[in-house]
Amino acid sequence: MKLNLFIAKSGYCSRRNAALLVKDRMVTVNGRTVTEPWFEVAEKDAVKVSGKLLNREKQMYVLFNKPKGVTATCEDKYAEEKITDLMPKRFGRLYPVGRLDKDSHGLIILTNDGDLCHRFTHPKFEIEKEYLVTIKGEVEGSIIKKLEKGISDNGEVLKVKSAIITKSWPNRAQLNVVICEGKKRHLRRLFTAIGYKVQDLLRIRIGKINLSGLRDGKLRVVDKKFIYSACS
Repeated sequence: MKLNLFIAKSGYCSRRNAALLVKDRMVTVNGRTVTEPWFEVAEKDAVKVSGKLLNREKQMYVLFNKPKGVTATCEDKYAEEKITDLMPKRFGRLYPVGRLDKDSHGLIILTNDGDLCHRFTHPKFEIEKEYLVTIKGEVEGSIIKKLEKGISDNGEVLKVKSAIITKSWPNRAQLNVVICEGKKRHLRRLFTAIGYKVQDLLRIRIGKINLSGLRDGKLRVVDKKFIYSACS
């Protein structure tokens, strides 16, 4: 097995980030520093990153309906409640795949499979994420074109793959929106830029996986075949 893949399958990080660690001379195999990500390693080899010995973990895949108010990161030390706090201890170390900000809710995947994280989050794979977005303001007919054309914000292009107005009320509307990227606060920044405030943001689909049947705050463990078929 190639070294960067071994690191990813240990759950340490994605295969892409593993390659960077190797090139930065932070990885040793049997005590020797290796700088080639494609270096072949065996199960019996002692692989260390920054001195930490890696072990192949049993890969786990969890679908979770994240409630509002929960931070979907492992790194925010100021967060009152992190998504990993809601996972059973017996699951071991898991990482959220992609972004879903604290004020948003809905479907998110957690796993220790670094390669899967890469597949679901890298733009080249074009994995669709579908949302129901409720906005404040009178909806103009041009909103769909504005969303699909996108905007430039702090050097990033923010746009949607598709958008449909599903419900409308006086001074309020709900849209079904699909994106293939997940930049930080992607949809909130985009709607704000075209003049609308997001009141609610619910993710209902990632790839071929739907939120249907998974209640708020509940989780479901799925197998590797199921999760990988969702990004094929």
